[in-house]
Amino acid sequence: MLKTTGKHRCVAGVVALVVVVLMLVVPPGFSTNAQVERPSDRKASGFVHEPQLYRTLFHTIFLLNEQAEEAERAGRTDVAQALRRAFKQEAGLEVEQGVVLDRLAAACEQAVRAVDARARVILAARRANYPDGKLRAGQQPLPPSAELLALQREREAVVLRYRDRLRATFGPRAWEEFEQRVLLPFAAGLSAGGTQRHQPVEDVSGTGNLTTQAGESIVTGSVLISYDPETNLVTGVATTELDYAAQDWYMGRVTCSLRDGNGNPLASQSAEDTDGDGTVSVIVQMMGQEGLTTYGARGEYSLRLDIYDPFCGCCGCYLDPCNFQRALLGGWGWGPWYCTVFSGHGPFRTMRSGTLFLGGRDVTFQVKPLVAVRQLRFTKNPIRATFDSTDLDVTVRASRAGLQDRDFAVLEVNLITGPSNPQVSFAYPPGVTDDVELVPGGYTDARFTILSIAPPGNYLLEVRIIDVRRPDGQGGSDSIADRVIIGSPVEITLTVTEP
Repeated sequence: MLKTTGKHRCVAGVVALVVVVLMLVVPPGFSTNAQVERPSDRKASGFVHEPQLYRTLFHTIFLLNEQAEEAERAGRTDVAQALRRAFKQEAGLEVEQGVVLDRLAAACEQAVRAVDARARVILAARRANYPDGKLRAGQQPLPPSAELLALQREREAVVLRYRDRLRATFGPRAWEEFEQRVLLPFAAGLSAGGTQRHQPVEDVSGTGNLTTQAGESIVTGSVLISYDPETNLVTGVATTELDYAAQDWYMGRVTCSLRDGNGNPLASQSAEDTDGDGTVSVIVQMMGQEGLTTYGARGEYSLRLDIYDPFCGCCGCYLDPCNFQRALLGGWGWGPWYCTVFSGHGPFRTMRSGTLFLGGRDVTFQVKPLVAVRQLRFTKNPIRATFDSTDLDVTVRASRAGLQDRDFAVLEVNLITGPSNPQVSFAYPPGVTDDVELVPGGYTDARFTILSIAPPGNYLLEVRIIDVRRPDGQGGSDSIADRVIIGSPVEITLTVTEP
């Protein structure tokens, strides 16, 4: 199964993470057509596009949920599940934290779109000065718009307010863990980049500390790869987003391709921002292939130069006011996600070609199989104290990628709550653990036999996987728990009555 989707309205993809590290060299995995420089004023103020970081985070979550809803309406529950889990499972979010992030991402998207609607009115009026996207004889391009700059700062303030709400809802301890695990893995490089963090934004007027400056245009490119072991679906997402100043002159284009561990392409899709809202994304999705344990995704970001001067030189030329060939380049990333910021400052130039390739970014992901308890059931429930026995049947699910025949899981059954002084006797296995051979890509059944239990009452039991092991060929086994995803424990209640 292969799914390729190009979205053209407010559907940016990618979980952008982390703090920008200012780079004078191109980072590993990145290819660019831009010359990297560091203007002196930028060095002094710091190169942290924090509004872009949180915009990408919130918008990615919104995108994944929006696409999941469409998949559900089409009856594609497996696709929907993979999309909803694409960020949260790797980030290690608790269920409640994921709910909060979903809610705030949707609210942030709505608030950002309200600002975007006002900006589009101004952009449309300015574009009307160039009928058919062409300059008239002797016509000069319009100067940068102060109104668009003000709206850009307002938009960034909106994003940072939702960052503050997310931080407040998570609480100090959970937020610190979230930042350290997801948003700040490159923290060691911050001082080298002169990085500044933005303080909480109280109102829209307090935008003086935001990153967008007069005479600057910002294009953000981001790429994500995710593997969902439950559905065996590989998902790639790539997005290009232009700020208002860039939308004044350019249209975004993005390509996303999925690749194997050697870089060989498996699937690819491209899209342009045809509705002119500044954001364009592509989602490419496919089933994991037998024997492949490493996948990659590549995002490629381009601009189409929209304004043409037919009187330039002998044959005409396209206008590149921001001169993204000399863009200031920054990036941040975490694991299989990466986000790149291209900051164009000019000087004004013209080009013969109407297309400008900004750069591309490769990310990779090592597939980890899922081993999880899927179902618990008693053969008899309730039972009489002391006199009756019952079997606790357990179903274990193992995904295919990365597992081998004869790999096995070690199960453990625990009493969570029950009456005082419980007496539980297991007939088989002799104790509370059992080794269960796994079926890669399938299910395995195991059984714990409770010979007797007393006194009467309700007993809450859980079954958890405490290890996954692989035979070593010499009569022993080695733990491979660090190479798999172990599912959460599953609970069940046994009711014990009077004899």
